[in-house]
Amino acid sequence: MSNEHRSATKPANNKPFMLGYTVTPIGYGQKSVWSKIAAAWAHKDGEGYEVRMDALPVDGRLVLRTVKDDQQPDNEVVEPSMDGPA
Repeated sequence: MSNEHRSATKPANNKPFMLGYTVTPIGYGQKSVWSKIAAAWAHKDGEGYEVRMDALPVDGRLVLRTVKDDQQPDNEVVEPSMDGPA
């Protein structure tokens, strides 16, 4: 297990380890729109992730990207629920 992965298992202010996006091409494939639809938190044991999704991608493709320490928040509250979806 790498050091980067170990640090991902330590929660810091409920900040997700990864964000999920659906990517939609515009025009003739030169540009794309990335829409944030999910967040993922590492399990405490480092063996998996909890993923919470606000939508499902139409094409079935979900792109997960790690959250950088210097990445600015979007003024939105994103945290896992301990009792499941509302």
